[in-house]
Amino acid sequence: MTEAGPTSTGLVLDGLAREPGRVALRCGGEALTGQDCLDTVFRTARALERAGLGRGDGVTVLAGNRPEALLVRLAANLIGCRVAMPFPDSPVSELVALAEFVETTALVFDPSTCSTSAGAIARALPSAGVFALGPTALGFDLPELAAACSPAPLEPRYRPADVMAVRFTSGTTGRPKGVLQRFARPPRPALLSGASFLLCTPLCHGGGTTADLALAAGGTVVLQEGFDAAEVLAAIERYRVSRVHLSPHLLHALLDHPLLAATDTGSLRRVGYTGCPPSPRRLAEATRRLGRVLHQTYSLTECGPVSRLSPDEHLAPRLLTTAGRPYPDTAVRVLDEEGAPLPPGRTGEICVRTPTATAGYWRDPELTERVLRDGWLHTGDLGSLDAAGYLTVAGRRDPMAIVGGHNVFPLEVEETLRMHPDVREAVIFTTADPERLGRVHAAVALTPGARVTAEQLRRWVGERGDPRCAPDAVLLLPAIPLNGLGKPDLPTLRALAAERTGRTGRTERAERTELAEGPGQPGQPGQPGRPGRPGRPVSATGAREGV
Repeated sequence: MTEAGPTSTGLVLDGLAREPGRVALRCGGEALTGQDCLDTVFRTARALERAGLGRGDGVTVLAGNRPEALLVRLAANLIGCRVAMPFPDSPVSELVALAEFVETTALVFDPSTCSTSAGAIARALPSAGVFALGPTALGFDLPELAAACSPAPLEPRYRPADVMAVRFTSGTTGRPKGVLQRFARPPRPALLSGASFLLCTPLCHGGGTTADLALAAGGTVVLQEGFDAAEVLAAIERYRVSRVHLSPHLLHALLDHPLLAATDTGSLRRVGYTGCPPSPRRLAEATRRLGRVLHQTYSLTECGPVSRLSPDEHLAPRLLTTAGRPYPDTAVRVLDEEGAPLPPGRTGEICVRTPTATAGYWRDPELTERVLRDGWLHTGDLGSLDAAGYLTVAGRRDPMAIVGGHNVFPLEVEETLRMHPDVREAVIFTTADPERLGRVHAAVALTPGARVTAEQLRRWVGERGDPRCAPDAVLLLPAIPLNGLGKPDLPTLRALAAERTGRTGRTERAERTELAEGPGQPGQPGQPGRPGRPGRPVSATGAREGV
């Protein structure tokens, strides 16, 4: 590439060109070499240019984890377009709103899965160009247009300071927020050559960044459409996968699958996890069963990885409740409500200074000003630093509850519940009534054959900690519903709690729980979801995002 300075797009294209004969992408039975990928990118970029697209235009890509989606994203970036990739199975009305919000000039969609949503977006935005990743009655067949174009290398049309992407954060309440990402972004973490990376979480979120890093380093990306523990294990063995990235809940599902014991996982060198606070007990189990491969990052859509806990550090039990120490180029401080730094061990808001911090939020200068101050990113996450510099993340400021003047953090209650022998998984969440008074709930997945009751679990929490931390209600579920990122699906859990409250009336807790206010829109009810569907994207600073 002839551009000045490294850019994300340039690094990926250089990585594909370094060994053009190697397999760069796998998906199902399809295998694409680096040269196949480059040819597709250059052909597609020319097809989009011929259609009138260029620097500064907005391209919305609506597709799952398929090679064409990754390559069209690169092609659109190459000609200077900014790309937005919403979660493709979000509600149609939400996708229409997001497409309008990011000022879509052209829509690219997968006709096999997203035709209904694409049709709704096309009707709402009649001036936008519409392109399908295959034959379709709606819009143009983009691969067909690209086939008529030259595969010769194409010089970048963007400038390093241009906006490369608008990425949506993965929270589950509030209005969508778009994080700006420029082309000039240092590669973080350091590129690892020769890796075979399995992507089973959405390409449109943090997994896409990790896939780019793998391709830039000359590695191979194995794409799977969603997480299935058996398919993940089969791919690790078949393709000698060396890296995979999961949320803690997906890691637990892998550990619980009966095929794990019979699967050859010896190729694994790094099992990264992020997204929400993990269970130290399950982390110790994962190290015993998978080896010294666990690598935790505390990451944000707004800046990427902040801190890391290495595989060797996973051997120290006391560190398993932490998110590791900050990266060398990253500064972290913990502030009180007045903005003053707190001493080691005290809990406050986590603030970050890093070279990869976002330039702001798309069409939201007020939030940008509130979150980015004096070179520091105010995350909205609560945590503490110890004397050795290890960061402990207590959770979002939004879901923290105040009960009788006492701060209740989800993590401390979840881990107490997980200590019960009949509990396989536990998630704490809050609900609020129209007066913004609410209650703390626990959703619990039990081990097979367990007979423990909800009231017994409430007493378990109260007896092993501050009684004020005991949840108002406990939902006993066969499994915790997860969104598309493998995080607990909080809208679905809140809907289940509301349904239960409607049947049984208020619980016996005398105290009234007031939800603490965060920087976003606390107390705003989330949109009911369903297991496996991404939650409603929101702001700032969603904790432990996948990268």
